[in-house]
Amino acid sequence: MLEDYNLRALVVDDLASMRSMMKSQLTSLGVSRVSEAPNAAVAINKMRAEKFDLVLLDYYLGDATDGQQLLELIRNENLIASSSLAVMVTGETNYGSVAKVAEHAPDAYLLKPFTADKLYDHLLPVIERKLGIRQPSKKTPGLKPIYDQYDAGHFEAVIALVDAYSEREGLHADTARLKGDALIQMGDYVKALKHYKRLQSHFSWAALGVARVQAHLHHTEAAMATLEKLVAEAPHYMHAIDMLAETYVAADQPEKALTILEKACANSPTVNRMRATARIAERVEDDNRAVQWACKVVEANKFAVAQDFTDHARLVRGLVKTGQLDKATAAVVRFESEVPLAKQSASIQASKGYVLAKQIEKDKAELASMPEGIKSRRLPLLAEKEARLESIVNSLSSIEHSTKEGMFISEVFIASGHDEKAIETASTAMAHGEMMPVLGDAAWQEAVKTQAVAKTRARILDGLNLLRANKTKEALILFMELVEHTPPDLTPQLLANVVTTVIALKHKGQNVNEFMPAARVALERLKDKYPNYERLPGLIESFGDS
Repeated sequence: MLEDYNLRALVVDDLASMRSMMKSQLTSLGVSRVSEAPNAAVAINKMRAEKFDLVLLDYYLGDATDGQQLLELIRNENLIASSSLAVMVTGETNYGSVAKVAEHAPDAYLLKPFTADKLYDHLLPVIERKLGIRQPSKKTPGLKPIYDQYDAGHFEAVIALVDAYSEREGLHADTARLKGDALIQMGDYVKALKHYKRLQSHFSWAALGVARVQAHLHHTEAAMATLEKLVAEAPHYMHAIDMLAETYVAADQPEKALTILEKACANSPTVNRMRATARIAERVEDDNRAVQWACKVVEANKFAVAQDFTDHARLVRGLVKTGQLDKATAAVVRFESEVPLAKQSASIQASKGYVLAKQIEKDKAELASMPEGIKSRRLPLLAEKEARLESIVNSLSSIEHSTKEGMFISEVFIASGHDEKAIETASTAMAHGEMMPVLGDAAWQEAVKTQAVAKTRARILDGLNLLRANKTKEALILFMELVEHTPPDLTPQLLANVVTTVIALKHKGQNVNEFMPAARVALERLKDKYPNYERLPGLIESFGDS
């Protein structure tokens, strides 16, 4: 039956009886190498240690991470190859539950109970499509060669293979998706837009591809219109909802984004979606909702290897903001004791400092109304806390951190009375494109904006100096970082710098594949937003020749 495929399978189910049954069924179908996992944690460890061609995972796993979230983690961390099969097993028959698991691209789903024959009937078409037909009278490679090139990042090869496949077999959803994704990965947005528009009469998901390209080209209003129409027609299309929320944020309509994301989370609470919801709730200063969703993210993502500690910091910050100081303190202690590398995280250390600063503030308020005898006994404890806080603040001044952690570090600086340090940290984060929530008073915010603009201009000058020093590649990397948040008066110049730098690299015979997306976007933005820019005609001609 399936012997010729030599599959390595993993069965994930919290019930030993179900694991045994599925293993027995797979074995009877010719799958001789079958491993088992009783929960998400064990499954993840096994997938990190061994490559599997087939994963059967139950929707209800009996722990905090369900099959949907596990599948999301598998996709996010590339724990299985694109050509591998992921099959969801569930006892639910209603549409809502099916939509949840279908969102993260299982290749098939099975409703319990099922027989070996039913399992085979579900697996065979997917196996033959992805891995090819391996019968004595007929053999085909399937889509595996294309998936392998995609996983390797060889996107030009993907497009060539898809075109050859389409000539032989006609239009298919899998290959059409792969070509569109490859074009986007290459940054060839004009061709990608044409590709997705041609597909719209065949596949409803092609509209999402159109919107993705429009967003890449910074055609925000067009992307919003495309997505609103798509969501109206397909209200359960979760990826379209996610992108519509991102578009609302880009259009400075975060409340709309928060509303649609919370509705989507009620149906499909994926880690990425809940994280986006928590971040937007924080941005609109709805601390209760930020706590709600940050807590869910931390719990659902606890088995991930690459933790984003800003999730933990967001939860702690929200707990403090909602008056739950004791819970915030307990959360920091738990994170440091249970989560690997938490003690080395700037976010966690900033959270610890923020909680401590608020404890000190509370203690001082209480001491003000206490009798002198009690106050004298409490003052040494207060001094000890202040010394610990100062130690944390000093360490944060030198600890390596990402720009998105700047908000949490800035806040502990403000809470501990180090406004200048807070301005320095926040302005650096803004100069690297981070959106900062409201911190400090109006004068502090204005100081941050002023310094952020100055730092952005200085970084642009750094890039120009790199160009003058013939450090073209380094200059381009810097320009690519800056292109989203440069001051408006310098935007066309910076966009032009991105294009000319890529052209210069290519003329020197260097590989510019990784930079072409930025160059194409920059050129399209110049055409769209600055059609009268004096250098534009020459850039169009030179880029076409390159």
